[in-house]
Amino acid sequence: MRTVTCNNLHLLIISSLLAIFSAYSASSDLDALLKLKSSMIGPNGSGLKDWAPSSSPSAHCSFSGVSCDQDSRVVSLNVSFERLFGTISPEIGLLNKLVNLTISSVNLTGKLPSEMGNLTSLRALNISGNFFAGNFPGEIVHGMTELETLDAYNNNFTGPLPVEIVSLKNLKYLSFGGNYFTGEIPESYSEIQSLEFLGLNGNQLRGKVPAFLSKLKNLKEIFIGYFNIYYGEIPKEFGTLSNLEALDMASCNISGEIPTSLSQLKHLHSLFLQMNHLTGHIPPELSGLISLKQLDLSNNELTGEIPETFSALTNITLIHLFINHLYGQIPAFFGDFPNLYILQLWGNNLTGTLPKNLGRNGRLKILDVTSNHLRGTIPRDLCKGGRLEWLILMENNFSGPIPEELGECKSLVKIRARKNFLNGTIPAGMFNLPLMNLIELNDNNLSGELPGNMSGEALCQLKLANNNISGKIPPGIANLPNLNLLSLQDNRLEGEIPEELFNLELILTINITGNNISGKIPPTFSICSSLTSVDFSRNSLSGKIPKGVSQLKDLSILNLSRNQLTGSIPSEIGYMTSLVTLDLSYNDLVGTVPVGGQFLAFNESSFAGNPHLCLQRNAPCPSLGSTDEHSGQCHRPSFGISKLVITVVALVTSLI
Repeated sequence: MRTVTCNNLHLLIISSLLAIFSAYSASSDLDALLKLKSSMIGPNGSGLKDWAPSSSPSAHCSFSGVSCDQDSRVVSLNVSFERLFGTISPEIGLLNKLVNLTISSVNLTGKLPSEMGNLTSLRALNISGNFFAGNFPGEIVHGMTELETLDAYNNNFTGPLPVEIVSLKNLKYLSFGGNYFTGEIPESYSEIQSLEFLGLNGNQLRGKVPAFLSKLKNLKEIFIGYFNIYYGEIPKEFGTLSNLEALDMASCNISGEIPTSLSQLKHLHSLFLQMNHLTGHIPPELSGLISLKQLDLSNNELTGEIPETFSALTNITLIHLFINHLYGQIPAFFGDFPNLYILQLWGNNLTGTLPKNLGRNGRLKILDVTSNHLRGTIPRDLCKGGRLEWLILMENNFSGPIPEELGECKSLVKIRARKNFLNGTIPAGMFNLPLMNLIELNDNNLSGELPGNMSGEALCQLKLANNNISGKIPPGIANLPNLNLLSLQDNRLEGEIPEELFNLELILTINITGNNISGKIPPTFSICSSLTSVDFSRNSLSGKIPKGVSQLKDLSILNLSRNQLTGSIPSEIGYMTSLVTLDLSYNDLVGTVPVGGQFLAFNESSFAGNPHLCLQRNAPCPSLGSTDEHSGQCHRPSFGISKLVITVVALVTSLI
């Protein structure tokens, strides 16, 4: 009985000591957190406002981002997206029960304290999105035997990649991307057999393409491109990584042909090899990538045709093949892909037509086939699902009308189809789409009149130059509140410039040159203070140049040449210090060209072709025997009667 009592006494003492120790440790955690707060404090004392001193031994467990165990010890600290601008204090090492430490995207600087090596219970360490600098202190991971995630993405670490992490036998996720690490990828990294994610992209690494990474048989995602510069080809050994789901070697200087061995990667959903020096044909064998969703081979030196075998890639959602040397036709089966939403093929030598069923899957968002040799009409069903955002068809040979369905495509943000052979009228609804910010249809054969009703609140740029558009400039353009560029030059527009046009508060550029516009320049022109460039040349405008033009303080280009403008040149233009180009040539302007001020920046060609305009530069305009005060014309001196008689006699004598 006594023995039992002694045992109970021992247990009581031990439990009491443990309770005291736990209470002390919990109190220590509270102090450590408050020290951390003081070192990471945000501007004007902001951030972590609920981290406050307290007499309660468990008060810190209710701090934002803090989780505790049953003994009130901190086991998780997640401080992300706070406005903090300091450093991590050494007291972080006192939180030795931490399992998860996430201090992400809070703008911290400085070096990682060596005391972090005391965090031997850590399974996840995430310090991404900060400004930590210097060499990564690899020694801090020696005791982190349970670590599974190490995320230091997007910081300012320099020097070589730490080799100490090879000792982390449970590491699954490693991201050192977005830093300034130099040197080669250590071959010892191939010993981290537990690794599933490897991110070394966006550094300044060098050396041969690391084929030894193919030894990491558990790898699911590899990101080793962007700003790294390797030499050599894509290792054919990568085809043995049977669990691989994402391979990203973009923009890292690799060359040679795409190895057919990659076709063995049956789980691969993303293949990014863009912005390299890859050559040869696209391997038809890549059709074996039955799980592939995203394929980016853009900006390389690939040639040949798009493989017909790619019809097997029925899971594909994104295809980027732009800026290569591909030729042949766009496969008709592209229109059959049920999930395709981005197709970018621009900058190749493709011929033929667009697949007629393109867009019928109801998912298409972006189509860009600029700078090819495509012909035929624009498919009618591109916006069938109401998701099309970008339609970019520039510099091809497309013909026929723009489908009326596009005028009802409320998701459309941009349509760019310049330099084609499109004809017919522009769908009226296109000027009323709620998200449309760019209509670029210049250099086509479009005709008809512009609609009177326009209400597109997002439209910023309207480019319709060099077509056959007729009728008047509709006053409804003033209902496009965000319009900053209007390009209507070289059409068949007539009538007067609507006064309402100059009510646009954000308009910067107006170009209506080369039309049949008549009438006077509206007086509202001078109140449109946002203007920086105006070209009304090659029309039939009459009347005077508005004197209020000098109020346009930001105007840098003013071209009113080849019209029928009359009156004198407003001297106030000389005060327009922003004006660098002025062309008033070939009008019926009269009087003397003002001197001084900004007029000193313009040469004689700015005023040529005005027969009654005098340019005072090297000599004054001739004085008049009689001056027409009303017209302001400078007349040449008239011959006297006696001089006229002498001239006639001399002429008759010479004929005899």
